Amino acid sequence: MTTPVAAMNPPRRARAIAVHRPAAGPALRLRAGEEVAVGRRDDEWPLWFRCRAADGCEGWVPEAWLERDGGRAALRADYDATELEAAPGDRLTVHRAYGGWLWAEREGGGRGWIPARTVQFD
Repeated sequence: MTTPVAAMNPPRRARAIAVHRPAAGPALRLRAGEEVAVGRRDDEWPLWFRCRAADGCEGWVPEAWLERDGGRAALRADYDATELEAAPGDRLTVHRAYGGWLWAEREGGGRGWIPARTVQFD
């Protein structure tokens, strides 16, 4: 792995300080060992790559999850690219951090990735 995914153990409490709205469309969900076509590195978030699954679904995948072989990669672990919708004041439980993003659960329901800059830890 290039940069480890920092697990919050125990998970940390936080709150959203800005609106985050996920992009429209289905979230990329992959199983460990599944192969994807690896596209471009994100300019703003350089530890993330645009990937396409065999079914044509695309999404951003953390470099740490990819076992790369040229323009293809196998997933090192199960991965879900769901983004978390949040509004200022939403209470969150953060489970992991990677490359400027956090995997979090929103109090009252919902979980997914949210930019770290939109969150303040308690």
